[in-house]
Amino acid sequence: MTEATTDENGASPLGRALILLGDMWTLRIVMWVFNGKRRFQDLRNALSISDPVLSRRLNSLVDEGILEAREYQTNPPRREYVLTEAGLDLWQVLVAMWVWDRRWAGHHHRDAQTRLRHLDCGHHVRPVFGCGACGAIGVGARDVRGTVDDRLLLDSVQRRSRRSPTMTTPIDATGVLGDRWSTFLLSDAFTGTRRFNDFQENLGISPVTLTQRLHLFVEAGMMSREDIAGGKRQEYRLTSKALDFFDVTTTINGWAQRWLTQDGRSGLNLVHIPCENEFVPQFTCNACNGVLNRTNIRFEGPIPEL
Repeated sequence: MTEATTDENGASPLGRALILLGDMWTLRIVMWVFNGKRRFQDLRNALSISDPVLSRRLNSLVDEGILEAREYQTNPPRREYVLTEAGLDLWQVLVAMWVWDRRWAGHHHRDAQTRLRHLDCGHHVRPVFGCGACGAIGVGARDVRGTVDDRLLLDSVQRRSRRSPTMTTPIDATGVLGDRWSTFLLSDAFTGTRRFNDFQENLGISPVTLTQRLHLFVEAGMMSREDIAGGKRQEYRLTSKALDFFDVTTTINGWAQRWLTQDGRSGLNLVHIPCENEFVPQFTCNACNGVLNRTNIRFEGPIPEL
């Protein structure tokens, strides 16, 4: 097991990324800025958010290097917010969330009418997830092998925030990421954990909180609860709905590797089993098979609020 780069508090890069992006308002702000809303009042109106909450989130995103504040008026002073290179590189995460919501959040979801256009071929697309190392498409959680650093889940105990509401059903991608315990619970399940006691030991989570989150995952259709050992014990197994969230988690891991480390070790190392290379997340167009990137895609229709 390799040791990931850590910050002064011992947190792994992926742990830091999950804490940073695991906030409902942060994700909404990034999406709106990505779609052209740059000024405080425009973001406030689009998000229906209070001035103090928006101000704190914007300052945090600037401090984290995801947004840059630029003055466009001096008297009185006015600023607009633009995505830095690190912020722009979150496009893959936003696409992964959009794909998951389109499949699992239902037609009542707030961005159900939003479409994604591949500018190179001109088609509205449903991106296909794959491996950038070998070009394989349709890659899922069962096609990779993961090695987890011991420090990956440290943030769940030491630095989790209480700002975000707990996960409720019906669930969407922001709802999963916006609840810190649920994010780490799902990440732990991806590594193979299935039993209550193992979740509790790995996460340092209270039995009451763990019971609540597991119940929500079962209710949301992301886990199934199965009896083992003659019905005396139970295991929690990920459903297809949860396994599809692998794309979101993996793109966040890729972002953490690129922007929060100096050596590329985020705390979670993934190997694509068929090609035995480090897994590199990649989206391709289902219409022309071209590789999608930040500059050749565009969200169209009602702008998603996430």
